This record gives sequence, structure tokens and C-alpha cells, in this order.
Amino acid sequence: MVLVSKAQKRSVYEYLMENGVLVVKKDSYLPKHQHITNVPNLIVQMVVKSMKSRGLIDEVFNWQWSYYFLNENGVKYLGKALGNSR
Repeated sequence: MVLVSKAQKRSVYEYLMENGVLVVKKDSYLPKHQHITNVPNLIVQMVVKSMKSRGLIDEVFNWQWSYYFLNENGVKYLGKALGNSR
């Protein structure tokens, strides 16, 4: 079980809302994510896994890299979660 703080989850949400796409290497032992440097890669993997199961993002997996794309439901959800009016 992995505990995710609100600050870590918010960092992932903000990155996704800003860029619309997130690339995650399938390596749970990386000390930090390559773009979100204040969050370990394992935490990023768990947050996007949860978002994918709720239908907020779409995934394409290729050569140990996962590409996550924000969809319409995800934009609405992140707008509410981050307090934006998008």
C-alpha cells in the first residue's frame, strides 16, 4: 500500500492540467519522476493508475513507458479538484 499526500497528488494534477499528457517510465524504484521532480515515480504511477480506473485519462503503453492523455471527464474533474473554472 502506498500513501500519497495531498501535495504530491496536487503536483501530478497540476502537471496534467497544464500539459494534458504525462509520460511515466515503468520503474517503481526511480527516486523521482523525470518531469515532476518533487514526487517519486511510484507515487506518480499510483495516481495515474487511480485516474485511469475512474476513466479520467487514457493510456498508451509502449516499451516500458506509459503515455497518459487527459480526456474530457478528466479536464472537468481536475478543474473541480484544483479549483479552476476551466
